[in-house]
Amino acid sequence: MTTLKIAFSYLAYPFTIANYFRRSLERRQDVELFTLGAFTGQWIPWNGGMTIPSKYLNSLDLPLPDNMLHPSWEQIEGMLPWKPDLSITVDAGWYYSTKPAVLSAHVATDPHVLDYTQGRKNSDFFFNMQPSYMRDGDILLPYAFDPACHYPEAIEKEYDVAMIGLRYTNRDSLVSAFTANGITYKYGTGEIYDEYRETYNKARYGVVQSSLEDVIARVFEVMAMRLVPILNRLPGLDALGFEEGRHYLGFSNVPEAISKIQWAKENPEMAGQIANGAYQFVHEHNMTYDGRIQQILEKVGLV
Repeated sequence: MTTLKIAFSYLAYPFTIANYFRRSLERRQDVELFTLGAFTGQWIPWNGGMTIPSKYLNSLDLPLPDNMLHPSWEQIEGMLPWKPDLSITVDAGWYYSTKPAVLSAHVATDPHVLDYTQGRKNSDFFFNMQPSYMRDGDILLPYAFDPACHYPEAIEKEYDVAMIGLRYTNRDSLVSAFTANGITYKYGTGEIYDEYRETYNKARYGVVQSSLEDVIARVFEVMAMRLVPILNRLPGLDALGFEEGRHYLGFSNVPEAISKIQWAKENPEMAGQIANGAYQFVHEHNMTYDGRIQQILEKVGLV
């Protein structure tokens, strides 16, 4: 078996989308992985700063200062143990200021809020994770779920809705409507990995409200956990093959979101069919980070 040497770089918070890509690479027997990037230990800047439990130990082969966000490739290449076959940068604010002198892939996780001019310029292959923010030359690589983290569990349901993530005004308004309409919920920030999965598996419905027309990772995660997906309508959903009424219940405003939750409560069998349809769809189309890594390696011509 040919072993691929991959230098994997990112802004190394203890929880980040890049970690799901890293986990997928670590599961591959054909990859020798070297990780590097700006390192923050157990700290993440959620809600002004938060420390993640040490059970989720954060580590890198080459930890760089947390303020070293845009080093040149020339600064880094001499610190690598070998010349990589591929450099993968998962960019949520960390990127090389010069083009790597090896085959390179750049993954834009946040094109709805970050400027990826440098990423597009300094890479051989530029992957965009948001259908609504694609530009000429970009390669679509949507968000996904981690099969080792996002799956159904036989846990007793405790509330109608789970919404774990950063708090935004639109989400606060939706949660206020939950309270006013007798919909039970768990709402907060900071639960990740196992605790995140447990929280969502205690819910009946996965309500996802995107703020900037970005098809966020939680869309795929709630489907993989076989919750009833209740999503605000986004143009990118159609582009990914999701069908309203078959794979999710859609809403365009808070009153409609409440009505869809109430419909699901009153029609559990039909709502369950939608949950099962979504679950089957994301698995049949391998919408996992393992699948996304395979897409990258195939596109760059290494497998």
